[in-house]
Amino acid sequence: MTAGSSRIRVLLLLLLHLAALLDASRVRKKASRTRSCLDLPEEILEQMFGRLSVGVMSAFHHALQLKPQDKLNLSCPSTAGTLTASRTRLAVNLLSVSPWAYRISYDPTRYPRSIPEAYCLCKGCLIGPSGQESRQYRSTPVYSPSVILRRTGSCAGGRHSYSEIYVSIAVGCTCVPLLEKNSIFYRNIGNVYYTNP
Repeated sequence: MTAGSSRIRVLLLLLLHLAALLDASRVRKKASRTRSCLDLPEEILEQMFGRLSVGVMSAFHHALQLKPQDKLNLSCPSTAGTLTASRTRLAVNLLSVSPWAYRISYDPTRYPRSIPEAYCLCKGCLIGPSGQESRQYRSTPVYSPSVILRRTGSCAGGRHSYSEIYVSIAVGCTCVPLLEKNSIFYRNIGNVYYTNP
């Protein structure tokens, strides 16, 4: 082998290596140009969700449709009597001894994207002699299981995929007694009674 032929071999190897590098950069450019995953049409998501939930969310769809003038500056009323004059116009959530309101939880990666969630307006309950707040009881959220569609992150046919997820959503508030360390509290669960030690 001569020095000239070994130089030619080295040059050919360099050219092949350079061609491979150029080809690899073209593949990377093509991969970066791929289209992003699109969301499913709203109608399809509605059909999928409707099939799963069958009215589960209908109980508080009204909260999504509140008009701005209907959204009151809500806080715990000082007494239940302040609400008496307008009781016929107030919703059940404001007439309760453990009143609540709704806030909208928004998440673009789920369907429905907006879900009303209840929150308690009072720490205690409106059960005093004149309807004032009593701290011997507490307002606590009531949760209901619900199904939602959660975006999975995988793409099928250029569209996002969704899977069913069960979540607990606060739908209202109720009044429960505070348990004191030395008091006896009986709960009837089935026919078994439990005490607070």
